Amino acid sequence: MQQNKLVAKLKLASLESSKENYIKSIALCKSIIKKEPNYAVAYKLLVTNLLKLSRFDEAEKILKKVIRLVNEEESYPLLHLLGCNYISQREYQKALSILEDLFNQTGNSKVLLDIALSYFNLDEYENARDVYMKLIELEPNNHQAKFNLYPILLHFKEYQDAWVCFHSRLERQEVKDQVHWFATPWSGESLVDKTILIYPEQGIGDNLAYTSCFAEAVADAKKSYIVCDNRLKALYRDNFPTAHILSYADVNREQAINADLDLQILAGSLSYLYRPCEESFAKPANLTIPSELIAAKKSRFSKKRLRIGVSWFHGRINDGNKFSMYLEELLPLLKVEGIEWVNLQFGDWQKEVESLKAKHGISISHFEDCSAAGDFEHYGALIANLDLVISASNAALMFASRLGVKSWMFSPGSCQSKEPENFKDSHFIKNSRDFFQGQHKNWGGVVQQFCDEIKLL
Repeated sequence: MQQNKLVAKLKLASLESSKENYIKSIALCKSIIKKEPNYAVAYKLLVTNLLKLSRFDEAEKILKKVIRLVNEEESYPLLHLLGCNYISQREYQKALSILEDLFNQTGNSKVLLDIALSYFNLDEYENARDVYMKLIELEPNNHQAKFNLYPILLHFKEYQDAWVCFHSRLERQEVKDQVHWFATPWSGESLVDKTILIYPEQGIGDNLAYTSCFAEAVADAKKSYIVCDNRLKALYRDNFPTAHILSYADVNREQAINADLDLQILAGSLSYLYRPCEESFAKPANLTIPSELIAAKKSRFSKKRLRIGVSWFHGRINDGNKFSMYLEELLPLLKVEGIEWVNLQFGDWQKEVESLKAKHGISISHFEDCSAAGDFEHYGALIANLDLVISASNAALMFASRLGVKSWMFSPGSCQSKEPENFKDSHFIKNSRDFFQGQHKNWGGVVQQFCDEIKLL
């Protein structure tokens, strides 16, 4: 009877976790463990919830304690979680030590994904590639492994294989949920006398990167349609004047999709057809902004020596993830004299900017009518007037790159490889320099590098 109650409570805890009610699920797990101290499944769910809440130290302590209590077989999933916990804390060598031993003991192919990820984050790309390929050999339909492998293959300039792996993203559920198909997928056949629809995917920054192939596809087709976020419509109309530009709303109303469509392709998949070799990445021209619009924005800036745009987090909300920093962390840089700082941030940035002004008397210029929340042609005119953009890996950085504006990206990775540039940025991101956090868990070193380099401009 007691066991049945515990099983029922565990099911409820699992349900709460699936609803992202992690605090409730944690409380239920702890009540189960209080009754049954050796209940390994409850511990696993408890730790999973703690990891979701980034309570890594607590998760580590619990895992180490319970691993000593349970038998060897019950310890395997807990050891896997401990390895994942170290990955979350960027303790990749510790993760590898645990995960490789675990794989040798169990042969569980699911562990290989995290082993490869650890190697990847240590910039040991050859080892990461070997592990991913071993996993794909064991699980040919592991689309996550293929998707993770593709940027590593790009690094090694194995373009055809890279794009095949990238194509596997179409089998991932989040992509299936996002994409609507109105015509037969295009797989590379001639576009002569054909009408094609280019459909967006992933975030707005990703789609700005993929625009590097748009002009070629539009030129090859008899007629073309490009679907985009409404903020991009004016920008796309000016840069791809022979294409029909549609917003998501246009498509959803089904007013602008004609029956004469022959083919459809996702924006990212154009790379598979138009970027088969190193030389092909040199082809695309920058996106352009009407000169009169750029001139109109220029008159609004101060007379300070430098105009620098700043965007400090990735996404709509600054949750302190590894790709973001808090504005306060940029304080030493923002104190450098002779610079007008210009806000390029999308999302909920207001509190941080207001706090910076109140506490330190530092202002960041914001132009409401040319922000990331509005028309990207006006946003682009703002960026085109800047001497430099400093940003997380987001739409601000990608847009600056596609406009040919010098940009600096702060990255949580390291730069231990022989290549002078970050493997992922040598292809789609031009005019950009990476500043790496490395194995440190704060941005102090990167901000100091910014301060040193700014003085040389």
